[in-house]
Amino acid sequence: MRSAEFRAVVRLLPVFVVVAEVGQVTTAAAVLGMPQPTVSRALARLGDLLGTPVVERDGRGIALTAAGRALLPFAQEGVGALERGVDVVTRSSVVGHGTVGLSFQTLLGEAVVPALIRRFRDRFPGVRFELAQGSRRKALDDVEAGRCTVALVASPPELPGASTTVLYDEPLVVAVHRSHPAAGAGSVSVERLAADGRDELIVLKTGFGLRGRVEEIYAGVGVPLRVAFEAEDVHTARGLVGAGLGVAILPDFAPEGDVVPVRLDHPQAQRTIGVIVRNPAHDPTVGAFEEFVARSGRPVALAALSRPS
Repeated sequence: MRSAEFRAVVRLLPVFVVVAEVGQVTTAAAVLGMPQPTVSRALARLGDLLGTPVVERDGRGIALTAAGRALLPFAQEGVGALERGVDVVTRSSVVGHGTVGLSFQTLLGEAVVPALIRRFRDRFPGVRFELAQGSRRKALDDVEAGRCTVALVASPPELPGASTTVLYDEPLVVAVHRSHPAAGAGSVSVERLAADGRDELIVLKTGFGLRGRVEEIYAGVGVPLRVAFEAEDVHTARGLVGAGLGVAILPDFAPEGDVVPVRLDHPQAQRTIGVIVRNPAHDPTVGAFEEFVARSGRPVALAALSRPS
């Protein structure tokens, strides 16, 4: 390969890495801040330069070809090295030895929080994280009171002196027992759930973001909540559903045991997950984390959620 062609390949690698991690050209274009046709042309040009396609269509998304899978780890390593180089030049050495206080909603600790920390520490391995978890209200209280500098929550608000970055939208579904009449249906409405006297709700306690969204959904259609149990985490709620003690509106999940998800037919059946960073200009390490989230948070989070459990 000639020198000019090699340089052209290098310029296209950041686009390829984001597309590979996200799995969709449309989402990758949003992450990169580029028009979708430009991203598509970049992928096609990369394939032309290499003499073989690196991606192929897979339903509504894209999949890596054998060549793309072979190239990806080297592309990630190269792009990561460049990012680390930029950080070295633009950031004080204190970034690599600072601490980030991170408070988050418990469910987000399964995949998203570890993925964000790992990718950030790939660049700054000396950074420490002080973690706190619980309800949405607790995470917001932590950041507002200064007990932490970063909060990862659903429906992140705009706070004075803080930046807010949206990571992704998460669909909500109805968790039902396999024997439930709606278990084999494509979707179920709030009115349908309310019409069946057996369908008492299992909800999270007040203060959890999911509880507030469920209350909004029911209030929007004028249906009262019939609460059977209040849980403190999603795993307990699913366990109660599995015991046949009610139904629950939860973030989307894979079928597990006797519990299956059914799409909730309602326009608000989703929640937005985002990151709040408080006073990033006051601490170089926190500022570096804010920049990382703004630049890479979305593809890192989506890639973490797409991995098989």
